[in-house]
Amino acid sequence: MPHPIRAAAAAAASTLLAATAALAAPGAAAAAEDDLSRLSAEEIAERARSELRDAASLRVTLDQDQFDGGTGALEDPATADLAMDEEGRCAGNVTLTRGRGSVELVKRGDEVWVKPDRDFWEAQLPGGQGRAAADTLHGRYVHGSTRDGVLAAVTEACDLDSLKEDLIGEATPDEGTRMTKGRATTAVLTPVVPLLRQEDGERVTLYVASEGPPRLVQATRTSDVKEDTVTVTGYGAEVRAEAPAEEDTVDLSTLRDRLGPL
Repeated sequence: MPHPIRAAAAAAASTLLAATAALAAPGAAAAAEDDLSRLSAEEIAERARSELRDAASLRVTLDQDQFDGGTGALEDPATADLAMDEEGRCAGNVTLTRGRGSVELVKRGDEVWVKPDRDFWEAQLPGGQGRAAADTLHGRYVHGSTRDGVLAAVTEACDLDSLKEDLIGEATPDEGTRMTKGRATTAVLTPVVPLLRQEDGERVTLYVASEGPPRLVQATRTSDVKEDTVTVTGYGAEVRAEAPAEEDTVDLSTLRDRLGPL
């Protein structure tokens, strides 16, 4: 049985990374002033990667559409919404598939607050332990440190530098895989150039802004059983990650004392 908090945060991180992995494709650098219409798909992707490298903060949202016959892991996130910055601030939420609950989270430096709902606790902890956890918390946050193993995955999901590193360097497509440019369209109310590719039997589309900075604004990854849609906004925006009031929190060590190992 996975740690319940780790399951949600790790699932959010891994799915977000997988859905945007196509940005890791190698491509030639483009001149800063070039019109995107004159650039190849690989050159546009390189400019989008450069914008990601330079971003001081990002907001990333995920929506997963599971088609009939899908066999995704039960802990996979159905939706996620996370904003994070270079100062170690992060805030957002993750909702798991198949009614297995949701988790709100806040991170400030080495401190983490997570608030799973009752459905999450009951789905993740066996027998009456999940109900006991929900009853003990009464809707409050669990507070602890990123150094605690149970909360370590929140660090992985919320660390901006790690996210960038994984996006750019971890998932280089197979040699010979090529991108093509699609017809200009809009995504997230933004004029974009779609970049299309086939990767591991999945159809990947990256939507890069064609006006203003050439930033990735959305990516979709579609297979026969599901479609993941990742939206990237908040480049350089302030991340509001306010610590919950003390009366709205329970320390992780206190929760362990009452319920046993988590």
